[in-house]
Amino acid sequence: MKRFVHSSLPQISKLAPALEVKANARFEELQRAHRAVPEDAETRRKRLVYRSKQRGWLEVDLLLGSFATEHVPGLTPEEVDQYEAILNCETIDIFNFVTAKDPVPPSLDTPVMAKLQAFCRENPLGIAPNEYAVAKAKSNLT
Repeated sequence: MKRFVHSSLPQISKLAPALEVKANARFEELQRAHRAVPEDAETRRKRLVYRSKQRGWLEVDLLLGSFATEHVPGLTPEEVDQYEAILNCETIDIFNFVTAKDPVPPSLDTPVMAKLQAFCRENPLGIAPNEYAVAKAKSNLT
């Protein structure tokens, strides 16, 4: 049985065996639910738009959030898979790939990455303050 124990935290209490089994089962259930791909295509697209806007780094939130708001609703199922693969990367890596600071790995070198890079080149959000404000409002980024 897989146990949830964070290696950097000291074990401060001992659970009764029955409680430990119950806690681990619930943890695994939550993990499965969190990682599950939504069955409904519309729900999956909404999740991708949300994930695009909530990266934790303003520049990437603006670029991905604006791109997702504009393009994700019209992506084919294959392109949705490609975009999700991009979102599964670390935020700094996404920024470096999209801005061409780092070479794009072959697994992400897809038509969607090309669209995203073109979007980044054509939308100077970081240079023009008015464009920045408009992009935030248009993509519902507060």
